[in-house]
Amino acid sequence: MKKRMLFIFLMVLCIPFTSTVVLGAEKPIVLGLPTSFFQPLCKSGKLAVEMAIEEINAQGGIFVKEEGVKRPLKLVTADTRCGEPGTPVQSALMAVDKLITEEKPDAIVVAPFRSEAMVATMDLIAKYKIITLQTIAQTPKLIEIFKGDPEKYKYWFRATTNSIHVGTTAAKTMDSMRTQFQHDKLFIIAQDTLWARAAADSAKKALEGFGWKTVGYEPVAVGTNDFSPVLSKAKGSGAQMLYVVGDMPTLPVCFKQWKSMKIPTMLFLDFAVVTSPKAWATYGEDLDYVLVMPFPGGTAAPVKALPKSIEFHNRWKEKKYPLMDDPRVVSSAYDAVYILKDAIERAGFVPSKNPDKFVSFIEATDLMGVSGRIKFDKSTHQQIFNGDPKQSSIIVSYQWRAGKMIPVYPDLVAEAKVELAPWMK
Repeated sequence: MKKRMLFIFLMVLCIPFTSTVVLGAEKPIVLGLPTSFFQPLCKSGKLAVEMAIEEINAQGGIFVKEEGVKRPLKLVTADTRCGEPGTPVQSALMAVDKLITEEKPDAIVVAPFRSEAMVATMDLIAKYKIITLQTIAQTPKLIEIFKGDPEKYKYWFRATTNSIHVGTTAAKTMDSMRTQFQHDKLFIIAQDTLWARAAADSAKKALEGFGWKTVGYEPVAVGTNDFSPVLSKAKGSGAQMLYVVGDMPTLPVCFKQWKSMKIPTMLFLDFAVVTSPKAWATYGEDLDYVLVMPFPGGTAAPVKALPKSIEFHNRWKEKKYPLMDDPRVVSSAYDAVYILKDAIERAGFVPSKNPDKFVSFIEATDLMGVSGRIKFDKSTHQQIFNGDPKQSSIIVSYQWRAGKMIPVYPDLVAEAKVELAPWMK
């Protein structure tokens, strides 16, 4: 009898080890994150990836059907330094190459910060056949490269916005003023650099296509610390919308003077610093009524119509992470980890086992993320951004009011109408 009881006891102990899912110290699925940690959005992006990994690992990891086990995620990083002034592209490439060859990640997320470095990285992705969910660089050039040889570059996916999405949505946000207030006169102030002039030209072209008249276009030199002369021109031009684009440290002077001079325009400001949750603490009421657009919806501030954005920001607070200095595309880094989790669970194997076959599982992605429904355009490997979060991901524009970023565009997710600055009424 005692022998029989001992046998039964031992059999019971063995049951957990013969189940389909083995929970134990399994070999981790390695995610590589090569980017420039000099840049604030890259630092925050790393925290977002770590947060997603912790959430998944807390549930036992990712179930890999072919292996019959749940495997935890592990993050390895490399500093490409491509966001630092003067760092050559080749140095960034060497950092990515070293990460791939030495750490042997199963997939890459986020990827290099600088567009030129990301463009050059495309050949490394193809060479090593490594599934990559890139979430920072916005240049359309990446789609051109992919479409030039889809078979070679099929391992690359852009799991975030691109500059065309951004420019189009900025223009549509400003054009909504034409419907709401019958505004149709535009004045542009652009930092005199290639990227800022390109953004300004794109907005100008789009708005003129909507029926707007450009009544002024003023390039300003990097380092400009008095914008009153150009703002006076805007005031005298009859403009109703002022579009300001740049990234120089002195740009806050522009919106402070816009308010103190009571320039009779709305202000759409394309300046990363003012999309930060920290901006109000720095600039206070000078930001009142300023329109901003921090790329993917929900990345800078939660949106009620995007439930995952509320979860994302609540978890960020629970982790006691610092407020983001630059929130653009940070939520995309978080979503990228879940895109991979979803694809691995559907595929039943990890990307590195058969990257050619795994591509189709990323292409078939269909899940809800911070910015809405995540799907990819198979012809471009670009995440789809449109105006309905139930059908695709979206970009959201906000208006600063009394210390809060209020979603105001698109209408489907807006929580309030745009308000005119008091001196315009």
